Amino acid sequence: MNPRVIPVLALLAAIVACAYFFLWSGLSPNVGNAGDAADAQRAKATSAEQSANGAGKISTPANPSSAVGKNPVVDWKRFAALMKGDFNGMISQATSADIERFLAKHGETAVNLVAAFQATHDRRLLDRALELFPNSPIVLMAAVESIPANPSPKPGETYVPDAQRMAFIERLKAADPNNPLPWIYSAQELFQSGQTGDAVAAIHAALDRPAFYTYANERMDSAQQLLEDRGRSPVEASLLAMVSLPLPQISAANQVSRSLMELQKSATESGDATAVADAIRLNYDLGRTFATPEASRTLIGQLVGFSMEKRALESLPADAQPDWLGVTPAQRLAEIETQKQNVSTLIGDGGLEWLIQSQNDELLAEYLRRNRTDGEFSALTWLKTQKK
Repeated sequence: MNPRVIPVLALLAAIVACAYFFLWSGLSPNVGNAGDAADAQRAKATSAEQSANGAGKISTPANPSSAVGKNPVVDWKRFAALMKGDFNGMISQATSADIERFLAKHGETAVNLVAAFQATHDRRLLDRALELFPNSPIVLMAAVESIPANPSPKPGETYVPDAQRMAFIERLKAADPNNPLPWIYSAQELFQSGQTGDAVAAIHAALDRPAFYTYANERMDSAQQLLEDRGRSPVEASLLAMVSLPLPQISAANQVSRSLMELQKSATESGDATAVADAIRLNYDLGRTFATPEASRTLIGQLVGFSMEKRALESLPADAQPDWLGVTPAQRLAEIETQKQNVSTLIGDGGLEWLIQSQNDELLAEYLRRNRTDGEFSALTWLKTQKK
């Protein structure tokens, strides 16, 4: 589902499009040395993190989102432009001096280096993070994201996965073994390259892992701190950190789901009932994965999860009673439609438009805090209660 086609989903579209806009656009400034004192401070911070974390672990910096609400100053004109999908002027490219000051002040931690890389697209910052923290899940996840999955091959062409991307995915599996995401990324690549059996095995492995986690809060906290250091108010920095967070897991899972549909169609044509049933069940379970709190923190995550569930359930007789579902497909589809309608109604209620009209800095700060901690649906539900 593309939120841009529905006017009431304007902000949702802005968040998703802005994330990719900031991730893949812009120039790469040079990053030099910050001087002896800065180098000593970086070394001290790096040493402290390595000692505290050990291999593969990361630390969460002091939560700058706690500053939201303290002397907030919001440029409501810019916020209104973001609502309409206009990103120009919302955030400027971080300079080498910005990054030097940020890392000197807050340390060359894993998450800070990732934030600096995301803000500049300077590959040397990511390479530095990989050098200092080779087993950090947050660094490896950023490394996977830094190499987009190749587009679908044209008919007759052979898809060859990017070797470096695949290597990062394998390292992420080892660093974060209970997180299904690296196996979802792996399945995406395997389906594209025609390795269907291995792709199905990767999905099974993903669904056996319950700890879906994107390190979103850690990354937003650090990105917000960088923006505050560059002069943004805590409220605007929180907003921009949220909308600039990349969401590659959404497109990866959706592509895997569509590949499962193609597998199901092929199995149906060949009369392989077992493969058909397996593809349907995998698609449904993959959709349910996006119902977890971390995966459904954004409305687009929830909607994509619903879409994957629907693809699976619509392949079954409406009155079937699969033991893994608990209800009939018709009943679950009705529940999904109700949930989707609740989302549409909530967004269409005009809470964010009303918030812009009110120009209440403190209210926006609290909305962003709730969005960060409780998710977008919960934050919008709360915002609705604030309308007079």
